[in-house]
Amino acid sequence: MRALVWQGGQRIECSEVPEPTPAAHEVVVDVELAGICGSDLHAYRGNPGPRVPPLVLGHEMVGSVDGSTVVVNPLIGCGKCGQCAAGNENLCSDWQLVGMHRPGVFAERVSVPERCIVQVAPGVPATRAVLAEPLACCVGALRFDGDESPERVLVLGCGPLGLLVSMLVVRRGGEVVAIDPLSERQRIAQAGGATMVASAYTPTDHGIFDVAVDAAGFESTWKVGIDSLRPDGELVVLGLGQPEGVFPMAVVVRRAIRVRGHFAYSRADFQEALDILSDPNPAFDWIDEVPLGDGPEAFANLVDRPARFTKVLLRP
Repeated sequence: MRALVWQGGQRIECSEVPEPTPAAHEVVVDVELAGICGSDLHAYRGNPGPRVPPLVLGHEMVGSVDGSTVVVNPLIGCGKCGQCAAGNENLCSDWQLVGMHRPGVFAERVSVPERCIVQVAPGVPATRAVLAEPLACCVGALRFDGDESPERVLVLGCGPLGLLVSMLVVRRGGEVVAIDPLSERQRIAQAGGATMVASAYTPTDHGIFDVAVDAAGFESTWKVGIDSLRPDGELVVLGLGQPEGVFPMAVVVRRAIRVRGHFAYSRADFQEALDILSDPNPAFDWIDEVPLGDGPEAFANLVDRPARFTKVLLRP
């Protein structure tokens, strides 16, 4: 079968690979669409983490098993600890990810544990269902203690995660200010309901916020997020633009700011994301779709032409 294989660095090739052989309690899924995630780009940019080439990347997908449309929850917990029993595989100390620790979904077929299969409701287009995984990350990021949703949210970075966070906040009746240096990304955020967009945060122009969501994840955006918050506000860090850096801890302490890193999603977050995607609104007109064979060019476009390409889906 054909697959997109990362060979290390910026070497990605579409080539023939062996058919997946399912282990016990695994199934083979025919891939219909697979989304390129920012974390896939980490490997391409030279920050592979635990990924070891050659590796088929990818963990966002929609496909079919025995004629039924399914998505794959690519986060695999140990299945034995208390967190896994509670449906919080993202908090398992021994989690693995499809496309990171095992072959991913940038292929015609992929083998995954049977428990990772989630049925898609009839009528949900594949082009929406494929967003279940990134949207689930955002659903989890916007879960807060208590029942009240924040009224004013600052979103830093209008890549796919930032745009999905903005959409969720607006959907729940909140006000969003979205910050991104690219005017095209600002346009997309505003079309999605952001009250205001800008290339940089200025307190006098934008005020202060209940919550700041950092979908970029750089030292500079950590600081902006903290500076934008009211006392007792909350910074949620989703992006991993840089792994470490200087953090303004004195400001955090003196203003009683809560800082929360958020990773992945629970099973409940994943199902809620699918439920949201069954609604035909909003339209995701910022997504491109290309054949799997054009995958190397798609990776290059996402890195080198971010003003033109925000999210790319691969079709085997």
